[in-house]
Order: sequence, then structure tokens, then C-alpha cells
Amino acid sequence: MSIKVFIFSRNVFFRITRPNLFQLWKINGHRTVQTQSVEKLNGNQKLINKLIYKEPSFYRYFNQFLVENNLIKHVSEELKFHYKQTFDEFLEVDEIMAEQNPTDDEFIALAKSESLSLIERLIQLQDQILDQACLDDRNINECSLEIRAGVGGKEASLFAKELYNLYVKFITFNGWQLRMDEKDLEQFEIDDNSSLFTQTIEILGNGCYPLLRHEAGVHRVQRVPRTEKYGRMHTSTVSISVIPVRYNLVTVKESDLKIEVKNSSGPGGQNVNRNLTCVRVTHIPTGHTIESQETRFQYLNKEIAIRKMKSLLNQIEYERLEREARQQKRSQIGIAARSDKIRTYNFPQNRITDHRLSGDYNIHNIDGYMNGDECDKMRQIVDKLELLRHLELQRQLRDMLEKNFAKSS
Repeated sequence: MSIKVFIFSRNVFFRITRPNLFQLWKINGHRTVQTQSVEKLNGNQKLINKLIYKEPSFYRYFNQFLVENNLIKHVSEELKFHYKQTFDEFLEVDEIMAEQNPTDDEFIALAKSESLSLIERLIQLQDQILDQACLDDRNINECSLEIRAGVGGKEASLFAKELYNLYVKFITFNGWQLRMDEKDLEQFEIDDNSSLFTQTIEILGNGCYPLLRHEAGVHRVQRVPRTEKYGRMHTSTVSISVIPVRYNLVTVKESDLKIEVKNSSGPGGQNVNRNLTCVRVTHIPTGHTIESQETRFQYLNKEIAIRKMKSLLNQIEYERLEREARQQKRSQIGIAARSDKIRTYNFPQNRITDHRLSGDYNIHNIDGYMNGDECDKMRQIVDKLELLRHLELQRQLRDMLEKNFAKSS
């Protein structure tokens, strides 16, 4: 570690207790500076080399970007504080560099090194904020997993049943709950003349959907089936779809409701026909209207009308999500063709290959895997895929951030 000593006359450098600003402290009455290596900047070097990442206005615009895209509400106050603190230090160093005598080469080199360190820290904080801001359904803890035999006839059905048993063990391994009754168990018996197998598993547990969604797709098996008489290897498929379960789909604000009262019509006597007992509720954003005159009391009719309105809005949202779920299911399983695979189970080679991971990630001991003895490795696969998904979402948001900043400047 190399140490350089500077005696600063500017007031800004006398605040030596401030963290991260040139890492200043006193040694024997002198203000000492610890020089920093630029090697640690290599991870974000591509971003740092872009001109916009050296502009203070870019980091100021970042907050505006979060607000415009409704992302700021998911960011913790602690992250916001650290980002603001680091940005203030970056502004201070930038101001010092602009005012300092350019002939002081050592000082300028030191200031540039500190500026690069702060830029790297700001980029890291932006990544953390973007990861936190983009929930990406990570808070959904209930889902349904459907296993359906695809191409391959009876062999596909047999493998679908084996996958079902594997997922039951994987769900137990992760501490999730499996919703199933004895009637469901009866459906798992496959008739010798049947080539059909479809089963849906309902799962409840912390983080079940964000991980199990990576199991959605076509699973291809290559082996000699038990039903094969001549020892030929067959290729069959099983399709899996994973759909999240959502509750409280719509939040109805009081400010979005317009309440009107009027005379009720029909039988009920003078109290109904002369008093304002009928209540009409209008949901202003959508224009939907509900009326209630079930009781002789206005306040009860109001409660009934509001409940009906909430039910109506939730039903409309549910139907929309159902349409999206059907579309999502079609996109997950495709046509269940052999070429659509996300994972291959090759029994003769004792190998399981996940085609979405770089280098085609392989697991051996296929019998132990299918028996549920390798659930930890199965968890490693979905954890890696979830991490890659987060990184890709961050990349997409960062691309959007850069483009929007370029348009606004």
C-alpha cells in the first residue's frame, strides 16, 4: 500500500471525519490520503467508460426515472439515503476537480481516482435499487403447477408421473405446502391402455412461484421405455406450466367512488318510496355503476353496493389475468415438441442437461435425481436461473434508463 501526504488549505478538506471522501484521517498532525486501486473498477468498466456515467445530471435523473416508471415506492429508505449520500460526495469531488489548479498533477490524479470509485459505487447502488424496485412477482407465494404428457404416448405418461413424484419431493424439500387430497391421488394410476396424464399441483410457500416458474417448459426424456420390446431408445416429452395465484387483485379507494342516493322504486311502503334509501355507487376510473335498494336503510344499502362494486372489479381483473395466464401457459409449453425442450433427461448417458444455462449445465446420477435425492442440485439450478432473470431485468431497465436520459438531455 502506497501512502501520500498532502496538506490541504481548502475548507472542504478540513472535514476529515466525513467517510469515503478521499478516505482522510490524521497521522501525527498531517492529513493523510490512502491511494486507491482502480483494479476493482473492472467489473463495471464498460459502464464507467460511457460518457453519460461521468455526468452528474445522469445520477440526478435516476430519481426522476424511478418516479416516472412508478418504481420508487418499492425502494427502501436506507438505499435512497446511501444513494443520495454517495451522489453528494460525487458532486463535491467534481466541484473540487473543476476549481483545483490543473498543474497539480498528483492532486488531479488522486481526485480522478476518487471520482471513479464514487461512480462505481453509484452504479452498484443503482443496480441494488433497480433490483429492489422491480418486484417481478417475487412476492407471490402461491402457484399451480400443471404436468401434462406430451409427445411419446404411454412413455410420456410414465415420465410425467415420475416428474410428479419428483416435484412432490422438491416441494417438501423447500418446506412448501402441497394442497392435495385422496381423490387427487386416485387420478395418478395410469391404465395400461392409456397414454394420457395431466395433473395440477397447488403449492403454497414463501418464494415458491419465483423459483418454480423456471420449471415451466418442455422436459425431454431419452431412454429405452419399459414398454419397448426391442430395446430401442425413445424420445418423449412432458410439458409443465406454472401459473401464479393472486388475491386482493384490486384495491378500491374511497376517493375513486362516487356515492349517490335516490328514492327506491317498487314495493316497500312509504319509507322506501319517500326516503332516499337507494344508493348508487360509481367507480370513477372505469365508469362501472352498481345500485342497491335491498334494505330499508340507506347505510346498509351503501355497504352492499360497495361490496358489489369491489366484487365486480375483482372479477373483471380476475378474468383479465385468466386470459393472460392462458397466454402465458401457451408460451411456456409451446406445442410440447421434442425440439422445444428446456431440459433433457438422458438415461443411457446418466445425464440431465439444462439448456438455458451457459455450457448446457449437466447433472449426473440421474436415478438419484429422479428419486428426489438431489433436490439440493435441483434448487441450485432454479436459483441460478432466477439470478440470471434478475440480471436480465436489471439490464433492460438500465438500457431504458440510458435511452430516456439521452432523450431528456
